[in-house]
Amino acid sequence: MVGDGRFRTRNVQVLREAQNALNIAFGAILSAYVGNSLAEIDNRPFDHHALARFFIAVAVFILGLCVANSAILRGEYRLGLIFAVLAAGGATAAHHEGAILGFEVIILRVLAGCWIVALVGSNVLLTAITYLHHRKRT
Repeated sequence: MVGDGRFRTRNVQVLREAQNALNIAFGAILSAYVGNSLAEIDNRPFDHHALARFFIAVAVFILGLCVANSAILRGEYRLGLIFAVLAAGGATAAHHEGAILGFEVIILRVLAGCWIVALVGSNVLLTAITYLHHRKRT
């Protein structure tokens, strides 16, 4: 049987790889939605500055969420909370700019919610697996 430290390290590595794939998948979905929405917006004038602010806010959301998740996996909960709040600010700003641009903001909310639930859910799953493995050893 694998030692607890090595077991947890291996699981965290697998989880990080899976979460990277999850981030790529959600990023692709977001890109497809934004591209489709921009194609519709292309038929009327829109604010290029608002579009730039939208993408910057989405980047802040993604980076904040990923760094928060990584910090939480390392057990640095306070740092994780700080970046989670930063991510929430980015999501709020992106939501606001998306509404100004004419995006269907409910789609942005659902996508952000699913993304967060998937990341947090995978962390919970890792914790449960580690707990069950440790419980069986003692």
